[in-house]
Order: sequence, then C-alpha cells, then structure tokens
Amino acid sequence: MYREWFVTEYFSQYDEFEDWAKGGKTRSINVYDKWMLIVNLNPTQDAEVTLTFYYMDEPSKDFTFRLAAGRQGRLHFSDEPDNLGTINLPPGCDPRKRFGVRVRSTQPVVVQATAGDRIGEERITNSMATYLYHPGPLGEAEKTWMYVDCVYLVSDRFPLEEREWLSVLNPNPQTAHCTVTFIPGGDVDVGTQASKPIEASIAKVQHTFEVPAERLFSILISDWQDVLPNQPYAVRVDSDQPVTLQGIRHIFERGKYEFSRCWAVLDAIPIPPEVRG
Repeated sequence: MYREWFVTEYFSQYDEFEDWAKGGKTRSINVYDKWMLIVNLNPTQDAEVTLTFYYMDEPSKDFTFRLAAGRQGRLHFSDEPDNLGTINLPPGCDPRKRFGVRVRSTQPVVVQATAGDRIGEERITNSMATYLYHPGPLGEAEKTWMYVDCVYLVSDRFPLEEREWLSVLNPNPQTAHCTVTFIPGGDVDVGTQASKPIEASIAKVQHTFEVPAERLFSILISDWQDVLPNQPYAVRVDSDQPVTLQGIRHIFERGKYEFSRCWAVLDAIPIPPEVRG
C-alpha cells in the first residue's frame, strides 16, 4: 500500500493560443513552476523510487533515485533554480511540455504536487495549487472518473474569462478507449427547496476518444463545440482501461492573455462499479 502514485498532468501553456477577444494568436509570458514532494514512511529503510514521465507525443521516460529512510525529498521539474536555490530537474522530464507522472517505490511513500504561475523573471508566484497524487495501483474503480465543477466562461459583457482543459493519463501498455459525458448543470432554488436546470434545453454531450498506450491526452473543452460556454457541467469519463483524470482551468482578464490571473486543478474521483449507475 502507498507504493504507487499517479498525477495526471503537470500543466503548462507556453505555446501560442487563440485570442478570444481580438482574434489571431497570443502567447503567455507566464513561467510555470512545478515540484514533486515525497516522504518515505519507513523510518529505518531507504526507498528506491522510480518516476515515469508520460507525454502526449513521445515515449515515456524513467528516472530512479534513493530516498532516505523517514525523510522528505523534493524535485523541481524545471531547468532553473527555484526560490530555495534548488536545481534538480530529473533526466527524462521535459519542463516545456505537458506531462503526467507515475511514482513507484520499494517502501510506502506519500507524494504531493505543487505548481504555480509567475510572470517572466519575477520570483513571486501569482497563483499556486498543491494537491496529492492519486494512490495506485490502478484497478477497476479507475475505469470511471468524475469531477463536478466544469465550466468555461467567455463573454463580451464580463472581464473574467476562463478556459478549461480535460486530461487523461493512460499508463497501460494498451490503448484506452474513452467516453466523456458532460452532464448539464442546475441551481438549487432555496425557496422551493428543489434543484432546477439553468437552461432546460441543454442536453447531455458525449464524445469518444482514444489515449494511446503510456501517453497523456489533453484537450481544451471548448474545442468540442457542443460543450457550450457559460454553462456548468459535471464530467464523467468511462474507459476500458484504468486511467486517471484531471481538469485544469486557466483564468484570464478578457483580452489580456500575457499572463493568467489564476489557475485551478479540478480534482476528480474514481467511481467504483457498484455506484456508477
């Protein structure tokens, strides 16, 4: 137990992307810092830890290190020093790409991710998130995942804009065949003490996709045009292979995309077969 952990994705958005306000392309000047924190729960024996880095468009890569008994360790997934002066980018980790990680250890460990945005060469973080990896090994429960907070916002009437990505990690040697279902949202009317749809005409949306063996899949959900903007959904992903799921939301001031105002990890949970419905 606690000898295998997964994080679906360390997100970065350095490439050119669409300017929804003015048209054309824009580029972020944000720097995305990311760390892995790990603690060896065995107070008397060192742990041999193997990290596997998974990418969208290239084979996975391994890196193995030794973690001292009863101690914490940290890796900075960047090729420059962090604010503690640490430079320890592991071989096989490409900080310029989106990637997921599997951790395998000879001793029980707990693994956590920390990531944050900063502007260019500034050493002050604009926004930061810290979240646990998902404990493995993956099994039947991890063939269905859900998260409940899904929305992307775009409107000429408001300065706030949100973009959202859905990511699936397939660490298996077989292709994962997946179906994602977007379940329309509603509000709870506290007067009638009942929920009601925000717009009754909005229907469920389904899309199928494949995640190749030992690869990461990530898509901007607005690329599925039938997933409507300014509408809340819950998200369910069903797979024929055990996978992990994560949502990422980037928050901008509309028309000003040089740097994000905030970003969020949309935490997902596996759904065991007996409660899937």
